[in-house]
Amino acid sequence: MIQSFEYYLNSIYEKGYFVSAVWLTIFRELFAKYIFNDWQFVGFLFVAIILDTVLAMGKVVKYQGWKELNFKEAERFFVKIFLYFGVLILSHILGNFTIHGKPNTYFTWIDGFLYFYIMAKEGLSVAKNFNALSPSLVPEILIARLTKFQKSGKVSELLKDDPDAEKPNTNPKT
Repeated sequence: MIQSFEYYLNSIYEKGYFVSAVWLTIFRELFAKYIFNDWQFVGFLFVAIILDTVLAMGKVVKYQGWKELNFKEAERFFVKIFLYFGVLILSHILGNFTIHGKPNTYFTWIDGFLYFYIMAKEGLSVAKNFNALSPSLVPEILIARLTKFQKSGKVSELLKDDPDAEKPNTNPKT
C-alpha cells in the first residue's frame, strides 16, 4: 500500500503536476490578495450581464427582426465584462492596500459603492429591456430610483421615497 502511494507521488512529481499545483496555488493566493477575491459577487454580476444581453437581443428581434441580430450585443457583452472587471480590480486595490503593513481605513467604502453602482447600472438596463419587451412590466418607480442613483451616485437615492411621487389617500372619509 505504501509503495503504491509513493509510486503515485513520484509519478505526479515526474510529470510536473506537483510543481504546477504549487505555482498555481501561489498565483491564486497572490491574485486574491492583490488583484481580486470576491468571486461570489462576480457570479451575481455575471447573471445580471447575461440577462441584460439576452433581453437586449430579444428587443432587437422584437423591433427589428432576426435579420438585424448580429454580433453587436456579443461585442458589448465582452467589452462590458472587460470594463467591469477593471473597475472591480480598481475597487479591490483601493479598498485593500496597506501602508507599512497596516490596512487603510480611508477607502473601505469604495467596494460597496462600486458594487452598488455596477449592480444598479445593470439592474436599470435589465429593467428598461424588460419594459421594452413588455411595457410596464417593471414599475416605473424602480426605473426612476435606479436612474437617480446612476446620476447622483448617492446610495440614499435607492432608499428614500420620491417627494414628487403621488401619495396614496389614507383618509377613509374621501
